[in-house]
Amino acid sequence: MPHDAFNRDESRRLAAWLLALTIALIVYASFFPFRFDLARFAAAWRSGPEGLLPWGYSARADRAGNLLSYLPLGALLAWLAPPRWGRVAAWIGAIALAGALSCTIEVLQHMTRTRVPNLVDVAMNTTGGALGALVGAALRRRPLPLRALALRHARPEPIALVLLALWFAMHAVPFMPRLNQGHAWSGMQPLRNLDHNGVAIFAFLAGYLIVAAAVRRLVVPASYARVFLAIAVLSLLLRVVFVAQWLTLDECIAAALAIPSAAWLRGITRARAFRLTLAMVTLAFALQLAFPPPQPWTDAVTFLGRAFVIVGALWLAAVGGVSLLATTFAYAVGVALLAGPTVGLFAIVAGFLVHAGRVLHHSPAPHVINR
Repeated sequence: MPHDAFNRDESRRLAAWLLALTIALIVYASFFPFRFDLARFAAAWRSGPEGLLPWGYSARADRAGNLLSYLPLGALLAWLAPPRWGRVAAWIGAIALAGALSCTIEVLQHMTRTRVPNLVDVAMNTTGGALGALVGAALRRRPLPLRALALRHARPEPIALVLLALWFAMHAVPFMPRLNQGHAWSGMQPLRNLDHNGVAIFAFLAGYLIVAAAVRRLVVPASYARVFLAIAVLSLLLRVVFVAQWLTLDECIAAALAIPSAAWLRGITRARAFRLTLAMVTLAFALQLAFPPPQPWTDAVTFLGRAFVIVGALWLAAVGGVSLLATTFAYAVGVALLAGPTVGLFAIVAGFLVHAGRVLHHSPAPHVINR
C-alpha cells in the first residue's frame, strides 16, 4: 500500500473512532440522569408533531451548549464523507445527519422524566453541525490534524490502558458536562479560594506519576512528553467541564511538580523508576487514608480514585520487578486496616486483574520497539 494511502486510511480510522466517541458523549449528555418514563413518551406520541417537538424557551447557556456540542460532530461527518463526494455534498450530507441525530434524540427525550424536548435545541444543534461541517468539508482532502499515536507495542499493555481509563473517569464522573459559564466558574471555587492541603498535593503528585508510568509503557519515547503533557492538561480541564468535579490548587500544584518529576524518572531505568514511583504512591496513599483531605469528593470519585491507586501500585510492583503476590498481600492488609475490609478485598481482586493483564500482554505478539 502506498505511504499516502496508508496515512489516509489511518486518519480515517482515527476520525471514525473520534466520531463514535462524540456521538456517545452527545447521547450520554442528552439522557443523563437516565430517569426513563415510557408513559410520557406514549402521551407525547399521541399528541402529534407539535407535542413531540414543541417550540419552547431555551436559556442562552443551553443554546450555546447545544451549538458547541455539535461542532465536532459536523466537522467529523463532513471529513469522513465518501471520497468521491465534493465539498458541497459532504457539507450538505453532514448537516442532514447532524439534524437527523438531533431530531431523534430530542424526540426520544420524551422517554425521560427530567429532559424537555425543544425544537430550538434541534435548530441550534443543526446550526452547530453546519458550522463544523464547513471546516470538515474544507479540510477533507488533507490529513487529519490529529495523528495516530506511535505505540510502543503492537498490543498495548492492558493494565496501562485500564489505569488511564480510571484516571479520566475519576476526573469526569458523572460525565454530565457543565453547560453554563457560571457553573464552570463555580467548579474552580477551591482554586480561586487558594485552598490547599499538603497530603492532597502529595496524593495528586503520586497519581500523575502513575499516569506517567502508564504512558511510558504505552508509547514510544519520542511521543512520551507530548502525550503526558496532553493528559495532564486534559485532566485539569475535565475538573472544570463536568459537574460534581472541582479544580483545586492541590491538583494544579501536583501537575506542575509532576512534569519535571516524570522527566527525571524517564531518564533512569524503567525498573528503578517504577519502584521509586511505587514507594511514593504507597506513602501518599497511606497518608491520604490516615488524613483524608478536606475536599468533599463524591463517593464515585472516591471509589474510582482508590481503585486507580490500588491497581496502579500493584501494576508498578509487577512491572518494576517486585513480587506481585507480596505487594497484593501487603496492600490488602494495609488498606483493610485503614479503610475497611471491603477496600482490602478490592486489593486482592486488583492483584488478580494485574496478573491477568500481565499474562495477556506477554502472550505472543509482535513488538514495535524493544525499550
